[in-house]
Amino acid sequence: MSASASELPSPLLDAYLSHPARSRTDELVDGDGPRTHTEGLAATIDAMGLAGLLAARAEAAGLVSDEGITYGAADSGVREPWLVDPLPLPLDAADWTSLERGLTQRAVLLDAVLADLYSDRTLLRDRVLPPAAILAHPGFTRPADRIPAASRRQLVLTATDLGRDASGTWRVISDRTQAPAGAGYAMATRRIVSRVLAGLHRSSDLARLRGFFHAMTGALLDAAPGGSETPRVVLLSPGSASETSYDQGFLAAMLGFPLAEADDLVVSKGRVWLRAGDNLDPVDVILRRVDALLADPLEFRGNSEVGLPGMVETARRGAVTVVNPVGAGVLDNPALIAHLRPVAHALLGEDLLLDSPATWWCGQEAELGHVLANLERLVVKPVARTGGPAVRYGWLLSATERDDLARQIREEPWAWCGQEPIELSTAPVVTPTGLEPRRFVLRSFGVASGDDYEFLPGGLGRVAASTSEHTVSSLAGTLAKDVWVPASAVEGVEPERVRPRLTLARESAVPPRVAHTLMTIGRFAERAEGTARLVKVADDLAEDFSSRPGTWGSAAAARLVDAVARITRIERWYAESSLGYLTRVALDPRARGGVHHAARRLTSEAQEVRDLMSVDIWSVFSRLERTLASPPDEDDALQPLLADVLESLLAYAGIMAQSMVRDSSWAFLDAGSRLERARHTVSLLRHTMLEPAPGPTADLVADAVLRSGESIITHRRRAASGTGPATAAESVRQLLIHDPANPRSVAYSLAALAADLRMVGDERLAAQVDAMLADIDALAAAPPDDAGERLHQLAGALEGLGERIAARHFVRQATRRTAETWSTPRQVG
Repeated sequence: MSASASELPSPLLDAYLSHPARSRTDELVDGDGPRTHTEGLAATIDAMGLAGLLAARAEAAGLVSDEGITYGAADSGVREPWLVDPLPLPLDAADWTSLERGLTQRAVLLDAVLADLYSDRTLLRDRVLPPAAILAHPGFTRPADRIPAASRRQLVLTATDLGRDASGTWRVISDRTQAPAGAGYAMATRRIVSRVLAGLHRSSDLARLRGFFHAMTGALLDAAPGGSETPRVVLLSPGSASETSYDQGFLAAMLGFPLAEADDLVVSKGRVWLRAGDNLDPVDVILRRVDALLADPLEFRGNSEVGLPGMVETARRGAVTVVNPVGAGVLDNPALIAHLRPVAHALLGEDLLLDSPATWWCGQEAELGHVLANLERLVVKPVARTGGPAVRYGWLLSATERDDLARQIREEPWAWCGQEPIELSTAPVVTPTGLEPRRFVLRSFGVASGDDYEFLPGGLGRVAASTSEHTVSSLAGTLAKDVWVPASAVEGVEPERVRPRLTLARESAVPPRVAHTLMTIGRFAERAEGTARLVKVADDLAEDFSSRPGTWGSAAAARLVDAVARITRIERWYAESSLGYLTRVALDPRARGGVHHAARRLTSEAQEVRDLMSVDIWSVFSRLERTLASPPDEDDALQPLLADVLESLLAYAGIMAQSMVRDSSWAFLDAGSRLERARHTVSLLRHTMLEPAPGPTADLVADAVLRSGESIITHRRRAASGTGPATAAESVRQLLIHDPANPRSVAYSLAALAADLRMVGDERLAAQVDAMLADIDALAAAPPDDAGERLHQLAGALEGLGERIAARHFVRQATRRTAETWSTPRQVG
């Protein structure tokens, strides 16, 4: 720290230095003061004080919510916000350079191990590795044997969890090679911290993260089978129910490759194809985020709904490259860690630069005896990460629990390892009472680059949920740390040249699942807006006339409330007031057809195609959810609340209209909106304008309908200038049914829908919409007595059109489930 900074009073750091939970090795301070490379951060802490740090923590939480950064499985009902501590963690340049050398060696070594285990298996034949430690591991997948490698490295992506021990030495805790997750979270965490501590971020010369993702793009393109000059890559996801669905969507958007699920792909004629409209587009590389045992129902679990049947055979024939290969999970194996030193000598002729804590695999008699004799002081790990028991800390177990664990180990000794515990280094976390030390783990991310590997500068830092928590795992509620590496530590690294590539067919056609999701998004966005407008108008009338029963205004309000009930199909409770009912339609998330329900469906459907959504919409969705989750404090507060709802929905519509390329993705999104608007308008007219009412009541109802349809100003302007009907009732039919210049009219919506259908290449359905437009003109000229029947026919035609669009464009593949549903893999542990 500079002289001026070191002389600053530092009550927060003083308290932190004396905290009993701080380990001997701390990432921020050393001895009595900050480490040299953390001086800028220490000065910032002193300047901000506890109040400033708590404000930064709150701002970080708000930004996470605004950007929709989540972790957790949607199908379990638990999708928690990603937790970010606002304080970054700087690493010394020399420290990172040394760590990167060790990580590079480890990645090269693991790649060599992977290649050997699925080819000649010399490590097993020569007993460098005990065969049972590998062949009994669930990550060893025999169908992957001798699948050819398309690039120089089979292990294209790698992740490693590390921690510092009491001496300050980095130790490898575990490797993550099955389907490495978290790089997207690391970038998202950087985005949050760089905004919360903008001044410190700008004044620090940091290595940027984007180059790593460029290198990943190049590595995936280079992994394509020979002969593919314009490789096509997809990211295979288990879907939005995956714990790391945000990470997958963010990564797909960063790389520029489409996010695909099994239903979007098909194996035919010896290749993998992406279903794109009526076409099949060939796929050369699959970036796999589905666990190997779920990845191909023909080779592994036949009841998997998230796997692609035939994918492994296609890879076996060299027609597609799977990254990482389905057998890579065998490297996520503590038993391998126990024997990695002799493996490094056998394959590389080198000592390990990065070692692990002493580890004993219980499949060998001497090691078993050692583990059983020292259970009370060891960390005991199952060799299989998924589907088995969790890590056990012997010193935290009761005597009975240790006896039970010993019994389990004796019954299946090959399934367990014992490991010396690490006194993990600590890092400061902002809490309401000050800075608190928490155990710190770093996850690094590497990508093959020719014969070498490149690493994400810093990686993803995580700190334990509390000072007493020993496991640093996202499942245990850890906080993310942005890890800063000086730019000087990565100087001279040339980014891998990215080959020219073909833009995937999603720009011209989209898979049925994506098309259906986009159209559903359009429908629910329009439903939320249309219902909010109608409720707002009905509430306004009800507020004005609730104290004057028997008046024309009261009758008009009753008709509007009745129309809300008919359109939304939300039953009105016995003796429920109009205002209470309208509030429930607006705010009850359980009321299907209501505003809150539609808004929630809008957000959840958008999560399914996050890679197609503008990053700006998540803050809009967050604001919309907060608005709807906050019931009004006063009886007359529904109006401003609905105004805020409409503001958010209009912001969403504007963002999408100004950010999406006019391709098939846009066409399906817009088609959903146009079809829903036409349906809503026709339904509104049927339930408000057909039954006769006394003159003043009819005028009030017509005026309300025009207000709900955002056409009241146009009516008044035209009436005043003599260019339109003088009464609101006459204007309703003209403006909301057949006016081709009014974006709120049925005719305008159908014309736009026909254009959307032509954009996706469906001339037949577009022609049917054109025919409906001719019927609209006939409806506009129909006598009042005939209007009801014609509106009824139009409503039926719109319903039938939606069904034909679904049958034509949303056909999904048959389900692959044959037994119980298996859970998706937990990828960030």
